[in-house]
Amino acid sequence: MNRRVILLFLFMSSLLMTRSFAYFLVTYVVRAGDSIHTISRDLDVSISTIIDFNSLKNPNSIKAGDTLRIPQPDGLIYEVQSGDTFDYIAKLFFSPVDELIAANNLKPDSVINPGQRIFIPMSLVNLYQYIPQSSPFRWPIYGVISSDYGWRTHPVTGQPSFHSGLDIAAPEGTPIFAGSGGTVVFAGVNGGYGNMVEIQHDNGYLTRYGHMSKISVYVGQRVDAGSLIGRVGSTGVSTGPHVHFEVRDPRANTMNPLSMLPTRDLMYVIRREDDGTAAGGK
Repeated sequence: MNRRVILLFLFMSSLLMTRSFAYFLVTYVVRAGDSIHTISRDLDVSISTIIDFNSLKNPNSIKAGDTLRIPQPDGLIYEVQSGDTFDYIAKLFFSPVDELIAANNLKPDSVINPGQRIFIPMSLVNLYQYIPQSSPFRWPIYGVISSDYGWRTHPVTGQPSFHSGLDIAAPEGTPIFAGSGGTVVFAGVNGGYGNMVEIQHDNGYLTRYGHMSKISVYVGQRVDAGSLIGRVGSTGVSTGPHVHFEVRDPRANTMNPLSMLPTRDLMYVIRREDDGTAAGGK
């Protein structure tokens, strides 16, 4: 009996014991010959999910005897914060709210409290993202623009400075998604950016995502548009939780990200069969 069959057996056994599950957490002991890729394949979870659940600094350094927490089915956790609603949490994951509520065996009128953990199955993540038709990138998070690209008074130093990206504010722990497909070329601490991920895209552009609380990818990893790459935080030089989203052209010049993104009313979109572009909110 292979590992996948054993895990499914354990998962189904747990369903017989309780009807209140949202997900089943497997403790997996790494065996000789395992890699992040084989574990991802055998347990049918994305690499970024494994990194996210285990806060792995270097997933390629895992060794026999290490233990990993693996969710079944594949999915992500969000810790409720003060003022959160189901509708808002669904938007953070670009997910349909009714299915998200049902996945947690809750009701639309259920009370959720700060600190409560909500499970978002990966099958629901990014269902309501806008797939760019005429812009190079999708929105990396659902949030509020707190600082535009260009000259500004620096919020920390109080001095005039050029802001090389777009700041998008959202609660700490909000998922950050790749703006387009590409390869991760940097994942770590970079001065005032704090925890930062840099992606070299297939279209020749490069994007940076700064101030993360958690990085969920590694250098060399291939990502698709909408792949989880980390979580919103306030690391580095920052006054609050947000992501610094920066776009550089093939000559390494910074560009106004707003010129490369869909309009703001397409930040969260309910895709319908008629045209796939009906706006669901902003």
